[in-house]
Amino acid sequence: MIKPIVDFELIFGGNTSLIHPDRFAAGSIESLAQATPYPVNKVPCGFSGLSARLEPGETATVYTLVGHVNDIGKINKRSKDLCSPAYILDKRKEASALTRELTDDVATKTGLPVFDEYSRQSYLDNFLRGGYPFIFDNGKEGAVVHLYSRKHGDPERDYNFFSLAPEYYSQGNGNFRDMNQNRRNDVFFNPKVGTFNIRMFFSLIQADGYNPLSVEGTKFRVAQGMDGELEKLLRASAAQEDYDKLAKACAGDFTPGKIINAISDQGIRLGIAEEQFLSELLTISEQHFAASFGEGFWSDHWTYNMDLVDGFLDIYPDRYEELLFGESAYTFFDSPVYVLPRSEKVVISRGKVRQYGALLEDEEKLNKLGRKRNAAEWLRVNGGQGDIYRTNLFVKMISLSLNKMATLDPYGMGVEMEANKPGWNDAMNGLPGLFGSGMSETMELKRLVAFIVEAAERFGHHTVMVPEEIASYLEGVYDAVQQYQTGALDSFRYWDRVAGQRESYRASVRYGISGLEVEIPVKHVKRIYAAFLDKIEEGIRRAEQLGGGIVPTYFRFEAERFEEIRDAEGSPVITRYGLPAAKVLEFKAYALPHFLEAPARGMKLANEGQARTMYDRIKASDLYDAALGMYKTSVSLEGEGDEIGRIRAFTAGWLERESVFLHMTYKYLLSLLKAGLYEEFFSEIKTSLIPFLDPAVYGRSTLENSSFIASSVNPDPHVHGRGFVARLSGSTAEFLSMWIMMMAGKRVFRYEGNQLQLHLNPVLPSWLFDERQEVSFTFLGSVKVTYRSERAANTFGQDGVAIQRFTLTTAGGDTFEVDGPLLTGKWAHEVRNGNIRSILAVMR
Repeated sequence: MIKPIVDFELIFGGNTSLIHPDRFAAGSIESLAQATPYPVNKVPCGFSGLSARLEPGETATVYTLVGHVNDIGKINKRSKDLCSPAYILDKRKEASALTRELTDDVATKTGLPVFDEYSRQSYLDNFLRGGYPFIFDNGKEGAVVHLYSRKHGDPERDYNFFSLAPEYYSQGNGNFRDMNQNRRNDVFFNPKVGTFNIRMFFSLIQADGYNPLSVEGTKFRVAQGMDGELEKLLRASAAQEDYDKLAKACAGDFTPGKIINAISDQGIRLGIAEEQFLSELLTISEQHFAASFGEGFWSDHWTYNMDLVDGFLDIYPDRYEELLFGESAYTFFDSPVYVLPRSEKVVISRGKVRQYGALLEDEEKLNKLGRKRNAAEWLRVNGGQGDIYRTNLFVKMISLSLNKMATLDPYGMGVEMEANKPGWNDAMNGLPGLFGSGMSETMELKRLVAFIVEAAERFGHHTVMVPEEIASYLEGVYDAVQQYQTGALDSFRYWDRVAGQRESYRASVRYGISGLEVEIPVKHVKRIYAAFLDKIEEGIRRAEQLGGGIVPTYFRFEAERFEEIRDAEGSPVITRYGLPAAKVLEFKAYALPHFLEAPARGMKLANEGQARTMYDRIKASDLYDAALGMYKTSVSLEGEGDEIGRIRAFTAGWLERESVFLHMTYKYLLSLLKAGLYEEFFSEIKTSLIPFLDPAVYGRSTLENSSFIASSVNPDPHVHGRGFVARLSGSTAEFLSMWIMMMAGKRVFRYEGNQLQLHLNPVLPSWLFDERQEVSFTFLGSVKVTYRSERAANTFGQDGVAIQRFTLTTAGGDTFEVDGPLLTGKWAHEVRNGNIRSILAVMR
């Protein structure tokens, strides 16, 4: 064994820049190894040095292991194995095989091997950020634990702290938006995930419509009343002398990894397999979501929740009604941070009205309710002193959409950034102070409201029980919308009234809710939300006019008239930040230069004709980088002031400023596909999708995503088209959504006439088929689907090929021929249940 050098000064001497190894250059390895290390008050390091004389043709190999263990004795006990090159190489092969096995969920074979491997790498990167859904099968939906998940603290972007639990079945921390986005397609790759992600991310939405930033791995606790079942399980599973040890491990909150760590560390002997024990233990346990406020309320995190709902209904359309009304398991996260009313955050700064210091870390609430700052807490009844309030998904959707509806800006266009943070583009961090609003969020609000209208139409026979505070808020906003639509309120007065209602509502739920509920017919919800939808669409039209045909992504608002707020003695009211408070009497909206995000989100809501018009306008604008054939985050921002945010400090064509930000470009490409612009999509991906790029220009492997690609407006011509900052991002989620639509199509499962139908309707160009005119992929994580085309043609368009016949092979090896173009009833269920091993679909 080589003793490692753990004191960096033995290598670098006094050169703390670490640019040149001064001491190593001047001495021998032997002398460094004999020197006394002082590994204190220094950055940790590990160097393995070998001195050897090699004859021609000889080699020397150094094996270095880096890792973590909670007891060095474990390493010493295994030192014989760990010093064996064969053991190390076997472990390396095992890790590689595991990676291949995990990515078999997305195994693809087309005529372009680089595309196939890129699909695997994207899937791997996606679950490293969002987690791999591991199911502890218990005969039902099972318990879901997301393995490997971690915040995107990558080597090239190391400011994002991330942690992984040092245990088996390890779960990591992450951000709400990231995990939400990267789990979008979980249910497609593993249908047993079921409603887990929907329950998690909707439950984390607060009563005020915001959400915590930091999300941790989930924990379990044996359910109340299940102590007897636990004792039976432990008696049946553990040896008598190990019973107390295992019982102690299962007490209180635990993770699957904590249980297995205890079994391993304490030598607990089980009479059944570990995974079976965990499955049975989790069956009698409740799963708890863990999260904390973090550092702010972003305006866009909630916009990814509907992706989870749409993804679920693509696989389980027959569970639509049950999803919305059948499960009262949804809660409201309750953070100790309060969004202040306008009277405490609208201030006068340098003669202008601004919105600063919107959040209050609510010490009064913590003290009143006896809570800890970073503990995961939930909205409770009886003013916060009673039980956790639970409801169904439909009511959660009403609450979320109502809060966002009541946060539309004074022109009724964008959703206001009234809680200190912008949306996805963090570099626009000055906009909240400028009363900024975002049209991207309005597009998603329209989508959510339209979903509620459609669901209320379908399930109008239901009634829902709504907390009295939300019910009053709902009726108040509805009344204001009606008065606006009849002309009794103009745009500003409508905004002022609804903003006041929002503030009153937040005050009413600050410490909790009463627990009293109001029964509301779903038919009435439809009337309300149809009016909301009309109001939203009017705002979108107004925004499009201000944007000259392209919907702006951002607006800022200047107070044209305002008054200083004074107290009873006539003195100015000074806010907690030392600035005088103000009341705005009139606003004027200013559209910022165009960004790609709002059009990308809006296009997926448009019909094909509208989408094509939008596409043509965007391609004719400066959002399109003709030199690269790619789309930029924005047009030039040279005319904007620095007050919009740190984006103005970036060089053009770099980071979020006018670069090709991969996540956003991919979001736009996906929208083309969703809108039915297939020819345009396949034309664009040849210059925008990473596997189709020239590696010499891209500057790294074309299997690897970058954070952004420097655009041609960057002053340095040598970086044009080069990718920078390889990191885990939302680009993988966007690509996997493209992959699913390309391979399987839209609305794969449908429920019509009380019968489940499987519609495989791929969107594939002829040039993606291989030499045998075949494309194959893994469907639902386990079914190999092969399309065999009898002629070279696209699978879309008037002259495209379509499925004529299926050959199904069961898990037992039996084959069945079924006429296309779809599978109905029994066969659709057999495929979804994982009882079909492969499908050959012949197309002509």
